[in-house]
Amino acid sequence: MWGFCLVLILACATGEYSEVQVVQEMDNFLENPHYLKNHEIGELFTQLAKDYPDLAQTYTIGKSLEDRPIYALALSAPTGESKNGDLLRPMVKLVANIRGDETVGRQMVLYMAEYLATHYDGDTEVQDLLNRTEIHFLPTCNPDGFAKAQVSH
Repeated sequence: MWGFCLVLILACATGEYSEVQVVQEMDNFLENPHYLKNHEIGELFTQLAKDYPDLAQTYTIGKSLEDRPIYALALSAPTGESKNGDLLRPMVKLVANIRGDETVGRQMVLYMAEYLATHYDGDTEVQDLLNRTEIHFLPTCNPDGFAKAQVSH
């Protein structure tokens, strides 16, 4: 075990990992530092689509058993004539909150969507990602379970 730790430390100190990139904390990174209710997710996605119309499209995939909309957001930079839906562009969907009381993933998906949309203009890594990939965010598959978990906690 100690040998592995020593090798890891030496590799980090002398190899390509010796340059550590420090991410500066941003004052406005978490605009929504609380667990968003379902209607707030819809409002956030609508606002992102309004503020970043070339990057973001919001849609619903249906309704829950208790008639709550299930919101989704697509993020992708336009390329030429196409926008979202380019079949040659890799697509990924990030899904969270399948069980109502598993809430952390829900917020992480929301934070990631918000971060990518708001940092596209100033971050070359975000630009590269959204220029090459279409990402769909589905923060909750179970808005009913989330609402019940909120009441019970």
